[in-house]
Amino acid sequence: MTSPSEAASALKSIILEHRQTTESNRQVAPAIIEKLKETKLCRLGLPKSLGGWEDDPVEVLRVYEALSSAEASVGWMVWNNHLACTFGRFLAPAARDSIYGNDDHIYANSARPEGVATPTDGGYLIDGRWTLVSGCETSDWLALRCVVKTGDGPATPGPGVPLKLFYLPRSDIQIIDTWHVGGLRGTGSHDVQVEGVFVPEERSLAFEDEVTIDHPYSRLPVGAMNAAGCAAIALGVARCAHEALVTLGTEKVTPGKAPDLRDRPQIQSTVAEVSASVNSARMYLHAATSALWKAVQNNEALSDSMLASVWEASCHAANVSRTAVTNIYAVAGTVSLYESSPIERAHRDIHAVLLHGIVQPHWMSQAGMTYMGLKPNIPMFNT
Repeated sequence: MTSPSEAASALKSIILEHRQTTESNRQVAPAIIEKLKETKLCRLGLPKSLGGWEDDPVEVLRVYEALSSAEASVGWMVWNNHLACTFGRFLAPAARDSIYGNDDHIYANSARPEGVATPTDGGYLIDGRWTLVSGCETSDWLALRCVVKTGDGPATPGPGVPLKLFYLPRSDIQIIDTWHVGGLRGTGSHDVQVEGVFVPEERSLAFEDEVTIDHPYSRLPVGAMNAAGCAAIALGVARCAHEALVTLGTEKVTPGKAPDLRDRPQIQSTVAEVSASVNSARMYLHAATSALWKAVQNNEALSDSMLASVWEASCHAANVSRTAVTNIYAVAGTVSLYESSPIERAHRDIHAVLLHGIVQPHWMSQAGMTYMGLKPNIPMFNT
């Protein structure tokens, strides 16, 4: 039986074949979307009964890295779908089956509380505009977070203000073309707008709700695992740049010209240093994730130090990857300037990946607090 990471690796040729289409259209190419549906790689966060994985999460990290080593935007989309599917753990079974029951469906989400939900009979009226909604054009369902209006005053996020996530079909969403960027161009992370759309109560959830799936995978913390996934994407981008530099050095050999790229000590050192740093960061990320998996399988409480390991490993792997790509970009020479070079694309993408809030420096600070005998104070740390 083919594993998810093997299925992801097998898609590399078609991802590369349509890479320019993904870039030009600012969304993942239709041919790739069809393959993602066939392999169910966008459904890994669901229960097995709905086509999900429900097994070692390190395998999911391998999927993100494999896809991102070919095209970061594809890895990003699959990672984003995993989060949207993970939210389904808080839904009642009937609502979950309704939203995730079609194997061909693709999902998008925004956990930013940029909308307002006004309670009404049987549900809520949703209004708002959300930024950076990756994959919104290719999605069938969107999960969008809102502030729940509780009085006559303005509905704005703040202490004690209720927040909920709402599932809306693509037909209820207006997409606003805002995604004119360099890195991660193929993610199609446009703004989306909703005006006065009714969402029934059963298609809403709060992160404080009880989990309705009794399985170890559903006990994995959403925040830490999302950080690990982002880090795996960064590792994939670093792998792409490293492979491109090695290929450049071994294929671009000019008789009579010395020294060739492969003969330069700076290139040789960079190739080795990147290999050592990226492989080490990957090993720590996988080890920390494996420790979490073992704990949830045994139904153990997750300690702050165990969670800290995943957060710090994620931030570390992401930063190591950015340094690796930056160094490769610098030593590869003028080839790094050209859009035809994978190194140029990797350089744009890695900086976009590390702008995501889930691998920002404050998470490393939160992890460090545990070693100082302090309690991390951002709720998502252990959610």
